[in-house]
Amino acid sequence: MRKVLREHPARTITELRQKLQEIWDCFTPNFCQNLANPMPQRILGV
Repeated sequence: MRKVLREHPARTITELRQKLQEIWDCFTPNFCQNLANPMPQRILGV
C-alpha cells in the first residue's frame, strides 16, 4: 500500500480514502493467506 500511495500521493482525504479502498479491493484471499501463514513462526521468534 505504502509504495502505491507514495507513487501517486493523494491530495485530499477523500482521494486518500478512494485510493486505499481501491488497493484494499485488489487484495485476494490468497494474498491474505500468504501474509497470515508465516505468523506462527514469527511469533515464536519474538
